[in-house]
Amino acid sequence: MLRSRRAATVLGALATATSLAASALAPAQAATPTVELQPQQLTRGADIAVPHVEDGRWGDVFVDGARRVELPGRVARVIGRSGDSWLVGTNNVDRKRNRRVVRVAADGSVTDVLRNIDPSTVIVSADGSTLAWQRFVSKGRKVITYAARASDGETLGAKGPTGYVDLLDVDAEKVVLGSDSRTFAWSFSRGRTRTLAKGMSGDADLALDLLTTWTEDPYLGGCMVVSRLSRPGAEIWRSCRDRVAAFSPDGTQMLTFHKLTDGLGPGEIHLRRIDGTRLATWTTGWFGSWQWESAGAVLLGVNGQRKSATVRCTLDACENATDPVAVQTP
Repeated sequence: MLRSRRAATVLGALATATSLAASALAPAQAATPTVELQPQQLTRGADIAVPHVEDGRWGDVFVDGARRVELPGRVARVIGRSGDSWLVGTNNVDRKRNRRVVRVAADGSVTDVLRNIDPSTVIVSADGSTLAWQRFVSKGRKVITYAARASDGETLGAKGPTGYVDLLDVDAEKVVLGSDSRTFAWSFSRGRTRTLAKGMSGDADLALDLLTTWTEDPYLGGCMVVSRLSRPGAEIWRSCRDRVAAFSPDGTQMLTFHKLTDGLGPGEIHLRRIDGTRLATWTTGWFGSWQWESAGAVLLGVNGQRKSATVRCTLDACENATDPVAVQTP
């Protein structure tokens, strides 16, 4: 998968918030460390600190510290925070129409926000106020993009059907979309669009004012360019080998891996400053997921030679955040 949103799910070898801030000011090291991650060789650290989904007896379970809330289905994923609640997308595998986005409140109650939509397409704005998602029509040849209130799912606007566009980000006024020729903003209140950057789109983050684009198709030798969304012509970093997988919550660092990674996931992930300076490299059989736990730590879904686990990494050390289990052959 050449394009991924935030994503949403945690990585592996950063520093604490304090050490990260210090590292951003320190001179680049002559040689950055490469760490091979094998869960059976790592110590067990604290449990995952951010809300996440675990398998339950009857369905998936939303876990937030000691709080465990059963969800109405499986194949669930945490979409993001909205006020004091969390939005979660969930499916019932045997009933395709029973796909939904639910709000998990602080008291553990679960209420529907959206139903009969593909929850894998749903994103939420950084302030938690607005949702965006997509519906494919015309046998998958066209797409409709929607914006809605995160509080109750009321539709605020719809764009399309159009040719395929990537859903990149959303805020209270607009949705950022990408295509093979441009990155553009759709104002759902005014029904207008404007081009933000030309060229093949990568990803965008409105809150961090960050943008990635491709000089051309990466399979044809295209390079990834990181710039400011407000100044797309001012290049911060360019790579003809790697692509950006995720920006840190404070926008000072990023995770990258080989630009043509697909299938299982990468076997090598790099931690870099936003200007591309490499801080660390982690390797394993393959990484199935990556997500920032904080500005100073990442959680990586590590599949090693014998065991798999979610591994927490800082610039100082890596440790298991879940108990290792046998690697499952895909």
